[in-house]
Amino acid sequence: MPRLTANQSPPEGYYAENLTAVINTVRDQYEDLLSAEESKFADCTLGLSTPALRLLARLLSRTKSYIRIDSLSYADVVDVSAALEELSETEMIRINADGDCGEILDLLTVAELKSSFSHQNLKGRKSELIDAIKSEEDDVAIRRRVCERYPWLSVTSTEQFAFFCLLFFGNSMQRLDEFVIRDLGLTRFEDYEMDPAFRLFRTRRAIDRYQDLNELAEQVETLGQTVSPDEANSIYTAIGDREEDRVFEWRRSRVLNVLGRNLERAKQHELALRCYRNSTTHPARERTMRILKKDGRSEELERVRSAILKAPRSYEEQAFAHRFGRSKSSRQEIEIRTWVAAVEDSQKIELFAAQLLVAEGSQAWHLENLLPNGLFALAYWDWLFAPVHGAFVNPFQASPLDLYSPEFFDVRQRICSDPLAEPSELKTRILSISERKRGISNHLVAWSVLTPSLLRSVLNAITTDQLSSLLRVVIEDLRQFRAGFPDLTVIDRNGEIAFVEIKGPGDQLRPNQRIWIERLMAARFNVYVWKFK
Repeated sequence: MPRLTANQSPPEGYYAENLTAVINTVRDQYEDLLSAEESKFADCTLGLSTPALRLLARLLSRTKSYIRIDSLSYADVVDVSAALEELSETEMIRINADGDCGEILDLLTVAELKSSFSHQNLKGRKSELIDAIKSEEDDVAIRRRVCERYPWLSVTSTEQFAFFCLLFFGNSMQRLDEFVIRDLGLTRFEDYEMDPAFRLFRTRRAIDRYQDLNELAEQVETLGQTVSPDEANSIYTAIGDREEDRVFEWRRSRVLNVLGRNLERAKQHELALRCYRNSTTHPARERTMRILKKDGRSEELERVRSAILKAPRSYEEQAFAHRFGRSKSSRQEIEIRTWVAAVEDSQKIELFAAQLLVAEGSQAWHLENLLPNGLFALAYWDWLFAPVHGAFVNPFQASPLDLYSPEFFDVRQRICSDPLAEPSELKTRILSISERKRGISNHLVAWSVLTPSLLRSVLNAITTDQLSSLLRVVIEDLRQFRAGFPDLTVIDRNGEIAFVEIKGPGDQLRPNQRIWIERLMAARFNVYVWKFK
């Protein structure tokens, strides 16, 4: 049952309990890898009095760098002043410390800015008021004026807290609000097994490497196509050589691929090629072939093509190597029907096409990959949440950590039965799992879309052989086939299922879309491509 109720105060000490749980879990698992500063943060936090701990938990849940002290009012923190004093003495917070004056001024309302700096003729929006004040007053005077009326604080331990969240959740995105969302009942998670002895990060070097790659990824994203050769070389050197751990290698190669694409778009082909050649994940070799063709380096291109065909990294890469630079006659022919229609600018072309089909008496849904992903996840639910060593490291996962690894099926086949071994039971299995697990978070299932009525309609229209073939395609390469499925799922007036890819003016079939269409045609589905002009 949910622990929290919307618009009602949480139980006393709720946020402090969550903070304590994160710190204790991390200390139990990673104490030997923590630095002196990180251990001190844990000791200081757990050694706080109850009011100070509760207030710190609330402060760490806030997102801004500076917090107004007069905004602190919590039912379970009776004496805020005493709690603030304790947090200040233990150096967990700083009160009225130096900081960015723009952010400090942003704590005030427009009226407060005007009254606090009334000697100036302030007009305009809040941002304009702040700019005017900063242009007329020095930083010391601004901080002194705000401090007199609206004292603020900054939390000094945000970096250490983020570090503990990284070790607890296994990623740098999740924070304490995961507890709140779960305990409100807004999100439910499967009751999977976790191995307390398993550590996602086995060494301190692995932790530092993860953080370094995150920072490099942000740097590459920020620079975009404006990246200079010197900046690119510096980032490339920092990315380093191939990693033995497949998770870290995937992250490293992903940064290389993004950097290479930015350099390619900036016409810095040699630097882009260097990035792609050091990457081990798709589409590095595809982009390499495209650059080599553009630069007229046909012999090198053919060497890359041969390497791909000998040991492809994905189905899409293999298909690309077969067709790129060769005559279109070698492709499977896909018929494209062209429509001329007046569509309102605000209307999505997929919705317009679906309405045409409905007008003809068909049922049509804009599902794209939500359908094959969802059917796979429901059929293989037990596989996704199987008690596999290292698959789950915290209570807030919607999928196992190794979902897209090449070993996903191999490590589970000894403890899980394959639904495809009994195809006659597939539909019953999918409907049963959907009924029993509905609402539980699953990375591959969109419950709001895959309603019971939609599932029944689709399963009634699809044959057992078609369903088995569809799942086999997904299983072949989970990462590859998670995208590119046709836009519309259609059941015609005769109860037969079909899939329709919709293309607007100037839009062409992408490689992964072509692959899906070819595989669906091979599985004897009716597949169509409609192009609108």
